[in-house]
Amino acid sequence: MKIRELLSLIGWDMRVNQGFHWDAIRAKMLLIEVRLEQFIYKNTRRHSNPLAQAIWLLCRGLGSVFQWWLCNALIAGSVELGRGLRLPHPQNIVIVQYATIGEFCLIYQNVTIAWNGFHGLPTRELSPRVGDCVLVATGATIIGNVTIGARTRIGAGSVVTMSIPENSVVRSPQPTVLRVDTLPNAVIPGSEQHVRDLYSIWK
Repeated sequence: MKIRELLSLIGWDMRVNQGFHWDAIRAKMLLIEVRLEQFIYKNTRRHSNPLAQAIWLLCRGLGSVFQWWLCNALIAGSVELGRGLRLPHPQNIVIVQYATIGEFCLIYQNVTIAWNGFHGLPTRELSPRVGDCVLVATGATIIGNVTIGARTRIGAGSVVTMSIPENSVVRSPQPTVLRVDTLPNAVIPGSEQHVRDLYSIWK
């Protein structure tokens, strides 16, 4: 990766994460750190000498501490990130090691994109591949050797363990709602019994 490419990627990240509110500022700071890690990773992995590897490990270590402090996030520099990644609420996002994220994706908070540890050590081939213009909503999990097609929307709370064709919508199962009669043994909220047993108002 060259400096010009790095600056172009950072420029696109700044453009799509507009604003001066705290979430936009954190998203920009997080993505600048990730892009710097990407730059160091791509320019040190070509060298097998111990110094290059030590530089990368130091960068990843300091980067992980910074990401945790800023957003409680984990996005490794070895992740392939396309330009223009939008992070509206950048906290608790985990994108590990060799995942691939396309261009102009939108990822909300509490999202995990990771390889499946039961299928061997992490490699690019065993990690998720997310296409261009994909929206990943709050709390979604994409795991394993799967491909998410371009312009797909992954709904909130969805768990994706299979490949999804492009132009798709993935929704989590609808909740089951059961009607029940008034609970005869429920106690009065705020009573001494309720304070001793916080679940007693539903028993």
